[in-house]
Amino acid sequence: MQVPGVAAGSEPAAAPPSQVPFLKRHEFLRDSAIVFASTMAVNIVNYGIHFVLSRRLGVQAYGEFASLMSVMAIVGIPSGFIVMVVAKFAAEFHALDELSRIRVLSQRALLFGSSLGVVFFVPAVLAQREIAAYLHLTDPTSVVAMALVLGLSCTVPVMWAVLQGTQDFSRLAISSTIEAVAKLVLGVGMTFLGFRVAGVFFGYAIAIVLTMVVTLPFVRRHWAAGKTRLKIDARRLLHATGGVIVGTSAITVLGYIDVPMVKHFFDATDAGLYGAVAVCGKILFFLVGFVPTLVLPKAARDSLHGRPAGRVLLQGLALTALLAGCGLALFLFVPTLVVRVTYGVAFIPAAPYIFAYGLAMTLLSATAVVVNYKIGLHHFAFVVPLILVTIAEPVAIQFFHATLWNVIAILIIGNAAALVSCLAADPAVSALRRPRESSRLLS
Repeated sequence: MQVPGVAAGSEPAAAPPSQVPFLKRHEFLRDSAIVFASTMAVNIVNYGIHFVLSRRLGVQAYGEFASLMSVMAIVGIPSGFIVMVVAKFAAEFHALDELSRIRVLSQRALLFGSSLGVVFFVPAVLAQREIAAYLHLTDPTSVVAMALVLGLSCTVPVMWAVLQGTQDFSRLAISSTIEAVAKLVLGVGMTFLGFRVAGVFFGYAIAIVLTMVVTLPFVRRHWAAGKTRLKIDARRLLHATGGVIVGTSAITVLGYIDVPMVKHFFDATDAGLYGAVAVCGKILFFLVGFVPTLVLPKAARDSLHGRPAGRVLLQGLALTALLAGCGLALFLFVPTLVVRVTYGVAFIPAAPYIFAYGLAMTLLSATAVVVNYKIGLHHFAFVVPLILVTIAEPVAIQFFHATLWNVIAILIIGNAAALVSCLAADPAVSALRRPRESSRLLS
């Protein structure tokens, strides 16, 4: 493809490596620094949210909040499908400099996401009493508020997917940070006005609307003027969508299914403590959650340009291990301090569990990196083994939940099996070779 402004048959002059800024020469490091900084900011804000809510709501009400958050994550899995498909194809359109197609892709994805949000909201409202009874909630209104957040959450992530695919990580960082701060101010602020769990979710809903208003202009920067037809290879789209559905569903189920199951099988106190354990463990998951964001578009770009992408996978796994390892060290040596600072004295009985749970989340984080890498390369051999692991883990919890230790042990074994199966499905030697398949994106 000819570079605009360069005569056909010629190549733009490349600056000597010594004259290229360090971060520009090390693109993965530069983008990692940007996204990591925003991720840390978001994690700190989320910590502030849970720090205040655990004290404002108390153990039992906080357990209700944690279980609803997990339900929202699981039910919202289909919106994750849209996000990853949009990110993948936005990355490919961006690599091909097809900005007009990014515009059409964005508009269609936003319309579909909004429609899906309505589909989520209405049934949850109709079944609010049944959901509240299953989770032993004191107020069914909490389910309605959670459903509103769930419905709205089908829009902003689509915008983030476009920014991810176009590798506009700076504006992606700004948008995600704004949403987190808005949730802190509005969601937690509701508790100071006398509202409980439902109030927190209504505050979250307002925060999401504000984020939509801020983020849409960022996305429009990547749109070209004029109309164009969006033609995508149907077979490639089906393969990508299937792989995304399995990958997103598996990571979400493996990461969240344990909390509502514990809420169902254990008493309110144990469920509240386990909610604190889960959030502590997911601090590690979210700490390295930016790595798959980087890996997918970079792997897709390298694949389209015919370059070996194995280095992207190795960089992603190394960064995940480094950052998660630092967190695990804290969980191992000062677990009581971590829980006391995060939740307060009432949650100290949760301290013995956080290292083991953190290990489970680290394994799941590495699996997410591998899955996103495979999706970027359009390799889906991981689908079948990952489905089997995802089914086996909640089934095991269903039958072997005598203690919280049993549940966490199942998570460790299941997440380790998921990681190994995804790696084994596409050996490292094939990850380092040149891609067999050139882009067949456009029909």
